Amino acid sequence: MPISSEDLQALGKSTLDDYLRNEPVDQVSVDIPLLKKLMAKRKDFAGAKQNVTVNIRKSHDSNFAWAYGEEPVAFNKRNTVENAAFPWRRAVDGFYIAHDTLFANGIKVREGGHRAYRLEVSEKNQLLNLLAEQTEAFRTGFSEKLSMELHRDGTSSEDAVTGLDALVSTTPETGVVGGIDRATAAYWRNNAATGIASTTDGALATAMEGQWRACIRNGGSPDFILAGSAFIDAYRQYAVTVTNNAGAGAVKKLDAGVGSGTSTGLYFKGVEIIWDPQFEQLDALESPSIPWEKRCYFINTKYLELHDDTMDIVSPTRPYNVLALYQMVNLRLALVMKRANAHSVMSIA
Repeated sequence: MPISSEDLQALGKSTLDDYLRNEPVDQVSVDIPLLKKLMAKRKDFAGAKQNVTVNIRKSHDSNFAWAYGEEPVAFNKRNTVENAAFPWRRAVDGFYIAHDTLFANGIKVREGGHRAYRLEVSEKNQLLNLLAEQTEAFRTGFSEKLSMELHRDGTSSEDAVTGLDALVSTTPETGVVGGIDRATAAYWRNNAATGIASTTDGALATAMEGQWRACIRNGGSPDFILAGSAFIDAYRQYAVTVTNNAGAGAVKKLDAGVGSGTSTGLYFKGVEIIWDPQFEQLDALESPSIPWEKRCYFINTKYLELHDDTMDIVSPTRPYNVLALYQMVNLRLALVMKRANAHSVMSIA
């Protein structure tokens, strides 16, 4: 038996909806750890005309002084607050399945309203399997591309979101971020240390220690460390000393390949260093002056948030001259930084 075009559209939307609800974007596979971390603490975005705006404290304007007797007290008018505005952007993706593709899989589509036709059980199973494959590939592809764009600086398109490369910059003294010029606003610069001599004894660990202290001075300890392969290899080889003196008389098993997947099993200050496989893709895509694979980020997720309005699933009406099922999603989002100097980026030479 055939299936009506109306029923097919409803079935396609419900299948995609099930995939996104049962395996939502905040439970994406661990090979895109930045998106996974951001989505774990995502904030609902109710809507705004153009920007997601946050109030930031740029100074204390303290007028502290010593005084004795009738020494007059000086008063000042304080201006301590600035607004940072981050433009929201809309991420979209879509796919279609031609009616002829469905027909080749034993599913005949006919024009008609709800329940105009009724599929056999075998036909319904075949259709659900085909839709499941399409929606799974769609979900995975959308998540991977979104994660990639959240790394970048937002210049790849006029409509691209401003990502990590701009917010936690390797050149923090330049650029306008959130509408604030870093050339003049020193308080709005992240910490950075580039060209670290990683093969020199103690140099890498010393640089990381300095950047960690700088972050703590400005908002507390980072809770997320993200790094590329070259940085992780240098840290493992030159900054970590492994000792084993437990159970001296027992047979031991030593494994140089610590960690699993993107979890490296390597830590700094008790925070695990997470390997980001997309750094290699970014190097191939952008050829930056400071390769992503040589970078390491100290991030305090208290001050770096992903705001989004959740996915909207749409079943567009097909064009009058194309026989196909169309499905698409919309996601409005902005990556918002509430404090710059709580984060750091480092790179090895």
